[in-house]
Amino acid sequence: MDPVPEIRREKVFIQAGMSTAEIMKTYALSSDQAYKAKVKGFFVRNYSRKQIIIDRENFNSAVVYPLAKKVFAKNFKRNPLAQSLYDDMIQEAATRLFELSGKVKEMANGKYNQQYAGFWICHNAMLAFLKSWEKQNKWCTSFEELANPIREGKRIYSPDFGWMYV
Repeated sequence: MDPVPEIRREKVFIQAGMSTAEIMKTYALSSDQAYKAKVKGFFVRNYSRKQIIIDRENFNSAVVYPLAKKVFAKNFKRNPLAQSLYDDMIQEAATRLFELSGKVKEMANGKYNQQYAGFWICHNAMLAFLKSWEKQNKWCTSFEELANPIREGKRIYSPDFGWMYV
């Protein structure tokens, strides 16, 4: 099995006195990002990418799937669209928990345990999946009523508006 590259966000501090052009060249940033980094004194590497920190020893599928089902039952069971995407949402939550299995262990402390962090990772993964699914498929349903008469070719002439599809 190929190892998955670890993707972490990290704060990179800029040396004082570097020009914007030097920052662009050294850190491969755009001019806007280089200027902002110069002003702040740092930039965050991998800011726009999903973090992936896998710890295979910390991942237990016997715990993850019941947790994902519990999150679904608590937050999404009344949503008919979510009910139709039940299996996909459970799998998305389990996948995201696997991707962040190392981070959950690092973040755990006396106040926030691994179960708490796992709950919110599941919730956010399911919510992101549901929103992206709605966004990707919105065009299919929103124009259905308008598209059917056009497909069927039913037209009438209105003196006020000209030819209209009914």
